[in-house]
Amino acid sequence: MLQLLLVDDERSVVETLAETIPWESLGIGTIHEALSGAKALEIMENNAIDIIITDIKMPGMSGIELIATIHERWPHVHSILLTGYADFEYAKQAITQQSFDYLLKPISDEDLIDSVTRLVNRIKEKWEEAASYHKALYTLQENLPLLRSTLLNDLLTGKSFTEAALTDKLQLLELPYHVDQQIGMLVIRMEEHLSEMVDQDVALIEYAICNIVSEVMQKDFHIWHTRDAHDYIVILVSPRQDVSSSKDGHLKAKLELYAEQIQTNVQLYLKGAVSILVGSWGRFPNQINEIYERAVRSMRKRMGQGQGLFVTALDEPNRDPMQAIRTLYEPPTLNNLLEAGRFDDVEKKINHIFEELLHSSNHDIAEQMVEVYHILAGSFAFIIHKNGKQLSEVLPSESYRYFQAPHYTTAQQLLDWSKRTLYYIREDTEQELKDNHSSIVRSVKSFVDRNLAADVSLPAIADHVHLHPVYLSKIYKLETGEALTAYVYRLRMEKAAYYLRTSTAKVFEIAEWVGYNNTAYFIRVFKKYYDVTPQEYRDNLPL
Repeated sequence: MLQLLLVDDERSVVETLAETIPWESLGIGTIHEALSGAKALEIMENNAIDIIITDIKMPGMSGIELIATIHERWPHVHSILLTGYADFEYAKQAITQQSFDYLLKPISDEDLIDSVTRLVNRIKEKWEEAASYHKALYTLQENLPLLRSTLLNDLLTGKSFTEAALTDKLQLLELPYHVDQQIGMLVIRMEEHLSEMVDQDVALIEYAICNIVSEVMQKDFHIWHTRDAHDYIVILVSPRQDVSSSKDGHLKAKLELYAEQIQTNVQLYLKGAVSILVGSWGRFPNQINEIYERAVRSMRKRMGQGQGLFVTALDEPNRDPMQAIRTLYEPPTLNNLLEAGRFDDVEKKINHIFEELLHSSNHDIAEQMVEVYHILAGSFAFIIHKNGKQLSEVLPSESYRYFQAPHYTTAQQLLDWSKRTLYYIREDTEQELKDNHSSIVRSVKSFVDRNLAADVSLPAIADHVHLHPVYLSKIYKLETGEALTAYVYRLRMEKAAYYLRTSTAKVFEIAEWVGYNNTAYFIRVFKKYYDVTPQEYRDNLPL
């Protein structure tokens, strides 16, 4: 939905337009209001405005000056000019400033709706053009290295894709890999001064190292690289020639030889040391995560803090005697899902964790249950504490006792506790959100009721409750089912009708009491709401 800014030095004009035009049906999600050019520029600074509708004749900065400034600083913003002066000179200036339309006051709802509809359609057409195939392709090419790196990181950390989805991604990113292809891996650790640089310089060094890798290996291997969570440079390689034409031992020996050359060239040309581990060989993509984890484990066990080392992982055992529950650590992690409030996905992940636990080939399931318990308990405690609460505030005593002294004996008992604890965390989060939203609505209604004769524009209300206008509009509509501007309009009309029924005040006085300084506008919007003028409404009251 688009954002629109109304500018006029007459508050009644601005508020009437904001309240009476069906903006949402036109594709406008948020209406901002300004009573001067200076205020309009302030709103422009803090909001992503798409359309501005402004009066020309205003004290201080005129509408022509305002849109000239806006088009210079925010050239994407479109403008519609309003004026009470049917003077061709103004029209010529509007055309010079590239305004979309020029409407004479008093404007009819139909004319304004027609103008805004045509403008919204033009903006949508530009969006569609921006999303065209050629521009998308250009953007893809610009971001190709980052997208390739991200996909490889996903595969390293165990993220799974369907074969069709992965094939599509590989084709899109122009990566010459296919299912069941033979792959190898190099893991490079930057050392000495290379690892102590700031992020920008490290990225440049990574680029330089990968260029060296490409220069050395590109004749015989396809190269795909990324930087992992440990700041290792991970190089996935696949042989260019047909695997059947080359013995496995020959490829492995060649990869080790190239790795030694890379280490030497980095020292020679970049004046820094790297340690390199030559990983195991396997098949794409199912064994990538296994090869990577084995390589990282070898880096930790066999290299330690040594400098400039060269290690091969080919003699690593196929598997450890005790395997970790992989689902516990695969992205997205429990912490990430809980922080994002994705509780359904948290429950699915917990189910997958216990499915893996129960189907594990390890004989000592009790040992793995300890691992599962501590990860789950840590994640639950993490999100509760991050929400500013203590465990005892959110959890009943039965679930809370598990954190002090876990007393499960079976995987099912641990699973039941996990789901109960997740349920309480979810309930607490949702209740807090409801309470917060209800409090916002109460505060908004109280402010509007007290200030109906003054400024009750969306920016003024948002400022009072310390929220962004766009967010406030969404929250209010979500909680009440009614747009905030529609509520203000309805309240004004109901108050006006009440004063007409219960007082002898003149129509212009009642107009001011409900926030309309222009009596003619008040009469117009009242008739639009009740189908009669204020005087007709009063005259038709029973004696």
